[in-house]
Amino acid sequence: MNRHVRYALLAPLAPLVASAVALTPAMAAHAMPAAPAAAPQATCKLVVAPGTNPVEFDLVLTDFKAGQQVRVTGPENFTRTANQQGAVTEEDVKKGSYTARGTGGGNNPAVGCSKPPRTPATTAADISDVEVTGASTTPAVDVDCSVAQNVTFQGKITGTGTGNVKYKWSGVGKTSTPTVKFTEPSTATASFTVRAAPRAAPGNPAPSVTVSLTAGDATDSLNFTLKCKTGT
Repeated sequence: MNRHVRYALLAPLAPLVASAVALTPAMAAHAMPAAPAAAPQATCKLVVAPGTNPVEFDLVLTDFKAGQQVRVTGPENFTRTANQQGAVTEEDVKKGSYTARGTGGGNNPAVGCSKPPRTPATTAADISDVEVTGASTTPAVDVDCSVAQNVTFQGKITGTGTGNVKYKWSGVGKTSTPTVKFTEPSTATASFTVRAAPRAAPGNPAPSVTVSLTAGDATDSLNFTLKCKTGT
């Protein structure tokens, strides 16, 4: 009798044990917390600044903590504050090897700053031609020729290669020797303004001025005559 009762008591337990075994993996999966997303790794790059010639370099820091102070060491040493996106850009730095490290609490490993590939060699500027491309007064016509008037000239330099080119404007007792960053095939010069003398009487020839533009062995000249207002 006791043996029969013992079997009766154990029998209902079997489905419960089986159910417990079957539910364990699902329950474990729900109970396990999701792994936290890995924080992005801070980066530092030395990049060629776009549109610069001679080439300049910018130091670009990303994925630091927002508002974090970042200490940079290398050919130049400085500390900057990351913006709300955790980024910093320091313009026109010396080329070389840099290291960046965030400051403050927590783990702040040093980050090496990668460098751009070696800058390819460029051909030095070789000027083959210059041209005085035009001149103008204000207004363009009907100028009061009884008084001195400003005349502004424009020019263009043509050649091959890239680099700083010094050129010379001259005319009406005035000279100017600026430098331009030349990029082939041609580059505009800075304008050049001279003063045309007034004419003594309305019946005299209209005032005119002549200027020259020189770069290297190339020279060009232009004579410009004012368009006078009637009676001046």
